[in-house]
Amino acid sequence: MFLRGTTASMESVRRWFHKFSKIFSIRKRFRKGVALDERVVKLHGFRGCVWSAVDIDSGEVLAMHASWSKNILITMKFIRMVLDRCLNKPF
Repeated sequence: MFLRGTTASMESVRRWFHKFSKIFSIRKRFRKGVALDERVVKLHGFRGCVWSAVDIDSGEVLAMHASWSKNILITMKFIRMVLDRCLNKPF
């Protein structure tokens, strides 16, 4: 952030983390269902893909991943990352 001319204090980063950390889950738990979403976004004329996974019951964000390319290897890596945060296989 400093290279772009933006500065942030450690206290503001700590407050941001505590404010938004409740919606991100890192614990392994039993999950009934998981919703996967894939979006194609344009940034400065370049296409990129953003994947996200949300627990249907609690609304917790399980994982997010962004990449410039879209292929089966990246997709399988993302699905494996989501399944690692579940005790069962909810799909």
